[in-house]
Amino acid sequence: MLTDNRAIIASPRDLSQSVDAELSAFRDFVQVLHTEQEALIQGDIDRLIELARLKSEKVLLLSQFAERRNRYLAANGRNPEQRGSMDKWLQQHGGESPHTAEAWEQLLEQAKIAQQINQVNGSLIEIKLRFNQQALTLLQTAANQTGIYGPDGQTHASGLGRPLGKV
Repeated sequence: MLTDNRAIIASPRDLSQSVDAELSAFRDFVQVLHTEQEALIQGDIDRLIELARLKSEKVLLLSQFAERRNRYLAANGRNPEQRGSMDKWLQQHGGESPHTAEAWEQLLEQAKIAQQINQVNGSLIEIKLRFNQQALTLLQTAANQTGIYGPDGQTHASGLGRPLGKV
């Protein structure tokens, strides 16, 4: 099995090993997204910070695998920019690499799952941001509307004191 994700793919066997490694990396990425979702639901900010770092590492690894696969496809007469170039390669070499075709299908499925989870996580983040903005607006409004009694005995908006977030 190829362990260096930057290694050159020189043969269909190398491609098969690389697709297996990429599939494993995608499964790990999906697990990170699930963990991120749990942390978002629980409001675990410290965990989210660590997961953001881990997620970035996983995305970098996945992009390296894709780049390496695309270089192989280009070197073997396929345009990696063209949709379905891997499928076309598999059709041409299917008899030689049945395992690669199966792993590729699983990889595509993992990519769909990752996309769906990431969309849900993005929605959760948006909801939390909206909630925080509303809470901040409410606090700022309450701070600005605090009335005090003036010399005439009437309540007046204070305008005194320090603004929120200022020392």
